[in-house]
Formats: sequence, C-alpha cells, structure tokens
Amino acid sequence: MIPSHERKRTNYIGRKAELSLLSDILDNVRDGKGNLVLIAGEAGIGKTRLIEEMKHLDAFSTFNLLTGRCLYFKDTDIYLPFKEIFNQYKGIMKNIEVESPFFIRSENSREGSLIREEDFVPMSLIPAEVEYPEETREGMNVEGLMDFDKMSEFIFKLSDRGPLCLFIDDLHWADPPSIKLLQYLAQKITDHPILIVCTYRPEDLFWAEDTPHPLTDPLKRLSRDKLFIPMELKRLSREETDELISEILEVERIPRSFGRLIYKRTNGNPFFVEEVIYSLLERNIIDPSVPDWHKNIDPQTISLPTTLKDIILRRMHWLSSSSIAVLRLSSVSSGTLITFEIIKDALNLSDEEVLEALEELVRAKFLREIPDEESYDFENPVIQEVVYSELNHSRRRFLHNKMAHVLEERFSKNPSYWGSIGIHFYKGKEFEKALKYLIKASSHFSRVAPQKALDYLTMVLICMENLPQSDSIKEQNLEVLIETSNLCLKISEWDRALQFAEKALNLATVLRRNRVKMKAKVNIGEVLRCRGEYDKALGAYQDVFSNMQEEDPETFAQAYMGMGYIHWRRGEFPRALELFSRSLQYAKLQNNLSTIGALYLNIGNVFNHRGDLDKAIDYYRRGSKHLESHGNLLEACRGYSNMGGVYLQKGELDKAEEMLRTALNKSKEQGRSDPWWPQILMIKLHALRDEFREAERIFDMVNEELKGREDRMAQGTSLLYFGLSRMREGRREPDNRKKVISDNGCRFFACQ
Repeated sequence: MIPSHERKRTNYIGRKAELSLLSDILDNVRDGKGNLVLIAGEAGIGKTRLIEEMKHLDAFSTFNLLTGRCLYFKDTDIYLPFKEIFNQYKGIMKNIEVESPFFIRSENSREGSLIREEDFVPMSLIPAEVEYPEETREGMNVEGLMDFDKMSEFIFKLSDRGPLCLFIDDLHWADPPSIKLLQYLAQKITDHPILIVCTYRPEDLFWAEDTPHPLTDPLKRLSRDKLFIPMELKRLSREETDELISEILEVERIPRSFGRLIYKRTNGNPFFVEEVIYSLLERNIIDPSVPDWHKNIDPQTISLPTTLKDIILRRMHWLSSSSIAVLRLSSVSSGTLITFEIIKDALNLSDEEVLEALEELVRAKFLREIPDEESYDFENPVIQEVVYSELNHSRRRFLHNKMAHVLEERFSKNPSYWGSIGIHFYKGKEFEKALKYLIKASSHFSRVAPQKALDYLTMVLICMENLPQSDSIKEQNLEVLIETSNLCLKISEWDRALQFAEKALNLATVLRRNRVKMKAKVNIGEVLRCRGEYDKALGAYQDVFSNMQEEDPETFAQAYMGMGYIHWRRGEFPRALELFSRSLQYAKLQNNLSTIGALYLNIGNVFNHRGDLDKAIDYYRRGSKHLESHGNLLEACRGYSNMGGVYLQKGELDKAEEMLRTALNKSKEQGRSDPWWPQILMIKLHALRDEFREAERIFDMVNEELKGREDRMAQGTSLLYFGLSRMREGRREPDNRKKVISDNGCRFFACQ
C-alpha cells in the first residue's frame, strides 16, 4: 500500500450539516452552556475526521483541546482516556492554583498544597490501584478509585482559562470507571464553558446477551435525562462518493460505471473508498492518465481493507455458536433473502434456536429484518463478503449444497428461484442439477433481463465442461452457444457474440448440424452488420440461403431482416421494404410475435426516413404491441424510443418527451441500465428546448458509457445531437461536427 503520509488529504465531503451543528454547539458552550456530544458511526465513517474539521471552525478558535482515546484490551488501565487527557494539561495549568484531584506528589511538594509546574506528575505513571488517605474515601463514586467532585472542580478550573473541549475517541472500548466518570461530568458541566465530545461505534455495543456492554445502560440513562446531543454520521451518497473519488484521483469527473462499482463495493464508507482507490492505484489496476482507464476492471481485484475484516471478525467473537452457524449459511445466500424456514430446513437447529440466533444477529447489526417479507438480509454487503471469505472451500461447497437442496424442495416450480437454485448447485459442484436450473433460469429471463440470462448461460457452459462429453451434452452445448451469442447481440457485446457464434459454427460443422450452422452464420452476419461492415454482413447472409439444405423459417426471417436493415441504412428503401416483407412472411409461418414486432419497427424506420411520419408511428405502435404481448419488453422500448424520435421531427416536444421517458422507465424496470437511444434522443429534445446544460449532462453520461463499445452509430448520433445543441447555443463548429460524424462512421446521418 502507499504510505498514508504520501496520500492526498481530501476535502471533508458530505458533512456540512454536522459541522454547522457543531458550530452552533460551540457558540453555546463558549457562552457557558456546557454539553456532551456523542457521535455515533460505523468504522471508517469519519468520526475522528469530523473532530479534526471542527478544530478549523471559527467558533473553535478560543477553545483549548485535550484528547484521550480508549483501547481494545481486556485489562486496559482504568481511566485511560482521562489519563491521556490530563497528560496534556500542563500548558493550560501554568499559573493556575487548583488542588489536584489525584493525591500524588513529588518528593518536594507538601500534602494539600496547590499544584505548581514543578509538582507535575505524568498521569500515565499513575498505577491502576491508587492508595488514598482513609479520610478521603467517604463519598467517593467508585470505591478506591477517584473522587469525582475533585475531578469536576479540577476541570472547571481548567475552563477558567478559556472554553475547554475534551475529546474521547472510541468510547465503545472505554473501561467502566471512565464511563461512570463521563456520566458524572455530563451532569456537572451544563453551567460551564466545557464541551465533551465522544465517538463510538454502535455495532460494537453488542456483546453476548448475558454480558451487556458497559456503555449500553449509561447511554440509556444519559438519553433519558437529556444530558447529551446525539449525532450519527451516515454513509456518503452515491454523488458524494463520486466527489471523493474525483478528489483522490485528481480528475474533474469520474466515469459513472467506475463510480457505481466503487459505491457498490464500499457502500459510501469514506475510509473504505480511500483504501480501495489507493489499493487500485498502488497495484497499477487503474491509471487515470490513460484513456479508458476504468474499463474492464474485475470486481474481484477490489480487495477489502484488512482493518475492516478485523473489525467484523472481532465482533463475531461475541456471537453464540447457533448465530455463527446461521451467519455462515446466510453468507452463501447471494441473491436469496434468508427466511426462518430456509434456515430451519438447512441447519439442525430447533425453532427456538433459529429465532434466538436471528434476533441476536439483528441486535448485533449483522443482519437486518425486512418486515413485509418476513426475511433477513445483511446489514452491509461487506459483512457478507468477510464472513464468506473466512469459509474454507469445503465448507462453502457444503453450505451451497445445503442451500440448493432446501431451495429446490421449496421453490423448484417458482421461476424467480431457478437462478438461485442453479447457482447454489453450481457452486456446490453438482453440475448436472446446476445445468437444469440455470438453463431454465436463462430462458425465463432472456427477454426481460438479457444480462442476467447471459450470466446464467456462461455458468452453463462451464458446467458442460465439467461433465462427461456425451453426444447429448455436445448437442446441448451447441444450442447454448447459439443462445449465448443471441444474448450478447441483444446487449451489444459484439465481440463476445462473434466469439460464441464462431464456436457454435465449428461445433455444428463437427456434429454435422447444418441448421444450427446456418443460425451461427446469421449471428456472424448480425455482428458484421452492427459493426457497419455491410458488404461482409451481406455475404454472411447470402451464405445462409446458398447452403441451407431445407427452409428454416426462423433462420430465413432473421437473415432477410438483417439484409433489409442494411439496405435501409444505405437509403435503398424499396429494396429494404421488399426484404422486410419476405422476412415477415417467414415470421408469420411460425407466428413468431417477437420477430414480427421487430419487423414492424424496422418497417416504421423506413417510412420514418421516407418522411411518412404518421405511417412510421403506426408501425412503431404495432411493433411495440406485438413485442410487449410476447414479453420482449426491452425490444418494445425501442418502439417507444423511435416514436419519441418521430415526434421530435414533428416538433411535438411534449409527446416526444412522453415516449422517451416511457422507453427509459420501461428499460430500467427490466433491469437495463444502458438504454442508449432514448438517452441520445433526449439530447436532441433538450437542444431543441434550448436546455443546453441538460443536453450536455446527458451527452457526457452517454458518451462515457459508450466508450469502449463498438456502437459507432450511437456514438456518432449522440455527437451529432450535441453538436446541434452547441450550434443553437451559438458555439458553431461545423468543421468539427463533420469530423465527428465521419469519425464515427455515421454516413447516413451525414447525408441528412
């Protein structure tokens, strides 16, 4: 790791409200209204940094600050934080006549005399057990330890020299006598210019049920008596996290995909964000000085700070054996909410043991209850990751198998669970069962969540590699390769689509499966078409018709539709309509509503570019209706987006916005985070409304997400519409605009 002293100190982000509150409190304390502030927050949230920032407030300028900390040791010195605090009082004590609260003298000092500088004895040298004269034991708050009245008098005298701030860090580790002293002082400082600030971690206040944490009851009493001001530091928002990352990397704006990745990994914890970013820099995984530095980062390379792991594992020390068993089982449940019934079926525990374990895990803030669903999830995904990482491989496999069989018994007929069941069998290395459920899950999600379906099929291919290579497995592998290529096409991953299509082509040649071989050829043609390599794509489609031994309506429909698309893009509208018509005939033979719907959208495109806008809208509507009825909702969104584009041409901006927002919302409902075309058309919408800042914002977002992808049409069109926005704003750059269009291969738009 990069040494901490070499790291850039960032601005304190996302804490304006807390600093404002502290400023108001300091003003009141300076006026003689002392108070206790307890700052709660998880490890790494920035509690200590808040105090550092408080020291720079104008309201703090006249305060004297004394600090102490608590340490995580079973037999730590009593009053350790106060010993550290009073080791620092020497500068404030000069010329103050006040009787020491401790009956400790140097050899030359007289009993009962006032403290002088030469009588100073470092508090760290005070033994844990202090011997007091017999007459002073009466009225002591903690027998044999300290006279709390003398301590408060001592602090009051210190505050006579100016407002005083006592800061105690990590109060959750304080010894019980220190906590009692803090309670006592909280009652006494209300009429003095004294502020006591303490930080603590709520998650560390849980011990075993029969051993309550020493801070738990005092907190309740202080709260009941309204003797402190509570302050809780929350995690940073997504936007605040992006701002912190930008500061660390010294870049103006970070890519949204990178921000999402880091936020998902850290949940907005500032310390975790810094540790993760510096770790990536130190290991040369990222370098913001090179283009596309954020692309293709494997989430597995983002390791968690050792400090965080230690904190979580230490908290587990207090859990009962039943709770640990439940926690370990829960850690393998990625994508599946934990319920009482699932735990009971998977573990050999009684009903009462399961209930008590769940209650304990919720109290200890390992799990959180989701009341409406009567289920449980991890309080923080990082906890799940740490617990899972501590399982050895044999235990992981065992627990995944346990979970798989329980879920299969309960939910084998529920499509929403097929993916989870398949993943558990896959990780439990029961590949035959994993194959069964993962294929079913992929089929179920292929229309509504193609990325999820693709993830399932990727695991299916690995399962097949681990099974005996029988003829049936090879045949099944061939079908999966074609479907995987189809899904890659659907989400614009063209390199992978081509890779899987070529594998399918080779295997189909070996197995002499001509029909599947032609499907692979169609997919190769689709990739070439999407890349704008139209002549090569037409050659691939022609191969299908030349080598197909018998008509396959589905394959022919796809090939004719691809050819029609190319002729449409070339402006050859009559030929395009002829080919779309042939494709429609084959699609109707099978009543393939999805293909029929896609063809209606393509025919609508032809009429759109011929200027017959009303007919274009009619075909877009019909196409969207067919696609929605077939469950192909993502493709239906393309119809809404296209309608929005037509309304833009007609100057009906409100209707255009309605259609585009419908497309965006439906895309997001289906789990797609990258609906390029409606976003691109929104650039044009805002440009036409002279909303230039919003047009620029959307352009930056789209341009960033399209980096590294091969969708030259989308890239070029977004640049074209942004050029329109710039031109309307008065910044005319026609030469640059032409270059942009040319560079992105958008010759069709250049002709407009």
